[in-house]
Order: sequence, then structure tokens, then C-alpha cells
Amino acid sequence: MDTSSGHQDREEAERLSTAVGVLAHFLSRQPLTQALALLEHRLEGADGMSVMRIAEDGHVVPELLASALTVRESLGRINDLIHACGILLVLPHILGDEERITVRPSLGAGNDPSRPYDLETVQRIAELKLARWRGADAMRKRQTFKDLVMLAADTSGRRSELFVIGPEPCRFLTTSTSTAAWALDRSPGALRTFTTVFGTRTCPSPSSPRPMPPTFRSPICGIFSPRPSQPSCIEMSSA
Repeated sequence: MDTSSGHQDREEAERLSTAVGVLAHFLSRQPLTQALALLEHRLEGADGMSVMRIAEDGHVVPELLASALTVRESLGRINDLIHACGILLVLPHILGDEERITVRPSLGAGNDPSRPYDLETVQRIAELKLARWRGADAMRKRQTFKDLVMLAADTSGRRSELFVIGPEPCRFLTTSTSTAAWALDRSPGALRTFTTVFGTRTCPSPSSPRPMPPTFRSPICGIFSPRPSQPSCIEMSSA
């Protein structure tokens, strides 16, 4: 190993450790949302000198900004780490005795075209959504439905499963009256897949003599029925 490179790595690790400590100390005083709300309240009507005092009272110093920038730069791919950890910790609990992974897993957040699913075995395909829903979850809802569509598009006959954290994602998929058009409007690839798998973009005629496939205007809760041929939504514990 290059000595200079190793020394640089140690310096970066120490810098990150110091920055994390500064952030942890700031956040230990009170929740960030509460701290920002208090600062906003005090800033109303303040002049330049008052702003300086408010910043000092709130422990907002240049070191805090520098530390936040360092942590963001170093941990910008934290979602990839969460995703990789989740997959590695979950797999031993869901793989059957003779079940083996057949395609190199997609450990980073997101998929590439050659690996469309987080997990592929002879028996199943699966996607893992490792975010806790907190109430303002429009993007998470869209992503969850998109993953369900992509799982449903598989024609291999394998079991398809969507693993999620908490009850909210499964509840959304089974009760939401939002439409597929809303959920997929920012995912052109999934829109094309939906059309290919389910057919028409238009609503069926009320006088149609037989059930029609779901459309872009169909409510999400009515698109995937709980039967073996459809993807399953499985809740995981985040403990």
C-alpha cells in the first residue's frame, strides 16, 4: 500500500470523525427542527448585529458549517450503505435452505439495466425499500409503486416480493386511491413497462362485457390483487 495514500486516508478519517463530533454536539442540544424554528422566530426583524448575536446564541459558528459540509461530502452515499447493510442482514432470514443468489445483487441504492432487481434467485425476485415513512412521503410512494410495477412485469414465473419497513408502504399499496398516472409520472421507463404489461392507457367502457386491465387512471389499490401471481408486499422490522 502507498504510504502517502494511507496517511491521507487516516487524515480524512480523523477529519470526518471530528466533523461528526461537532454535528453530534450541536444536535444533542435540541432537535434540528426545533432549533431551526427558534432561529427563524428570532431572526424576524433582526438587523446585522442582532443576527450575529442570534447565531452565537444558537451555536451556529463557521466550524459547524465546515463540519456539515465535510460530513455531507464524505457520507453523500449513505443511502447506498443503508441499502447494502439492509440486503446483507435480511438475506440470511429470507433465503431458503437450497436457495442461491443467481445474479450479482444490486447493493447500491437504485438499479442498473443489467440488474433490474435487488435480489434474484431461481425461486424469486425481490426489491427492498429501506426508508421509514414519516408523513411527507410522496416520492417514496411513487418509488414503491414503480418497484411493484417492475416486479409485476417479470415473466419468469418466479415469486416476486417487495420488502418494506413499517406498515405504511403496504397500507398505501392496498388502500390508496391515487392513480397509476400520478405514481409513474416521473418514471418514463416504468410508464412504458406499465403500458406493456397492462395494456391500454384509457379507461374501459362502462358497458364492457368483461373486466378490463388496469389503466393509468386506475386507483393504485385496485391494480394488484393479493393472489400468488402478483407481487407480495412484506413488512420488515427495522430493529
